[in-house]
Amino acid sequence: MSRTTAIAIILASALALTANHAIAQQVRKPPPEAADLEGGDIGGGPPPSEPEEIPELKPQDDITSIKALPPELPDRTIELLGDTNIILDIPIKQIPNYRDEMRKIIEELSGYARSRTPGFTILTFGGFDLFTWSQREFNLTELKRPAVMKPEQVAETELPVGFPMRRYQQRVDGFILDGFFCSPIRVPIADVEAMRAQSLKALSVDHCPAERVQSVFQQARKEGIVAHVDADLKRQYSDVPNVRPNPENSANVQDITAAKSMLINLDNKKYGNKADWLLALKNTNYDILVVDGFYNGNQALTKAEVNGLKFKKIGARRQVLAWIEIGQASDDKYYWQREWQVGNPSWVHALDRANPGKYHVEFWNPAWKAIVGKTFSGLVDLGFDGIVISGVEGYRRWEFMTPVN
Repeated sequence: MSRTTAIAIILASALALTANHAIAQQVRKPPPEAADLEGGDIGGGPPPSEPEEIPELKPQDDITSIKALPPELPDRTIELLGDTNIILDIPIKQIPNYRDEMRKIIEELSGYARSRTPGFTILTFGGFDLFTWSQREFNLTELKRPAVMKPEQVAETELPVGFPMRRYQQRVDGFILDGFFCSPIRVPIADVEAMRAQSLKALSVDHCPAERVQSVFQQARKEGIVAHVDADLKRQYSDVPNVRPNPENSANVQDITAAKSMLINLDNKKYGNKADWLLALKNTNYDILVVDGFYNGNQALTKAEVNGLKFKKIGARRQVLAWIEIGQASDDKYYWQREWQVGNPSWVHALDRANPGKYHVEFWNPAWKAIVGKTFSGLVDLGFDGIVISGVEGYRRWEFMTPVN
């Protein structure tokens, strides 16, 4: 059995297991069939069960539309969540800590990758506030706390707002900020510096008006942040610029700490074939390439093709990272079944109306985690230097639907 199946089994098991322990204890079974993904026997053994505290939130549940909320709701929330619904009848003690569920998945993936390839790079796109204990998490813990507890017991279990989540911080190498320079909502530079003081690499993605692109490159360089900057306000990541990166670096880049430039290219459908797409990427001098591990969504790269991308046009070494989405499913990916739709399988929760073809999922569901694990392990097999984990802000939608105030 392949390592791909192994990690699928790991992620379908309880999140409380550490990656190394799970890898050591697992029994290798045949890979899951597509029909098994609906919560059945994933990789052999007893069917995995979801944590009891996470209720099943069905699309047809009694809900109130976001549009009925007060007008002072931040525009950025509406932009991120779209026409999202609020579920009003979930008992407070059944509302899970969605943020911590996301942390655990990322920790699990990172532990697996590093157990196989020491020095493997893990970056997250978005989700900066996962690095610390949030106000919502504090409030939720307080509301769930037993009525009768000794003061010392409270002190042992209570984390203050802003408390660093050290285990999570140690499992990632850096973070990619979404819209740090050209977005009206930014992570405070003091918070970024606090994470950089923990040896985390800061990178950013900015989609700016064309006249601002070069000035943002200069600003990012001044701040010491490696930036992907383009004028693509549709956020398609489809262009491979035929220009020198800003700044250009002739040195070998053996890890991301030495990187000065980055290109993210995820939509490669504009290229007639995989060879043309790879050639366009090879003819660049970016220190970091972040790419989809598949051409046209379903044609996986080969190990030789990934290795060929690891050298800039000038011949110096660079870092090549794969992109994986863990908060949404896409109907153009290899795993998608034609009959799938919202509610079938049950973990496909809602259509992302702002991005046709993408679906919000129950990211903690064992069947979805098996798909993520299979994809993640396959990317490690291909020899990428690291992986960018996207969709980590998937918890925001679930938090918004289950308010704790």
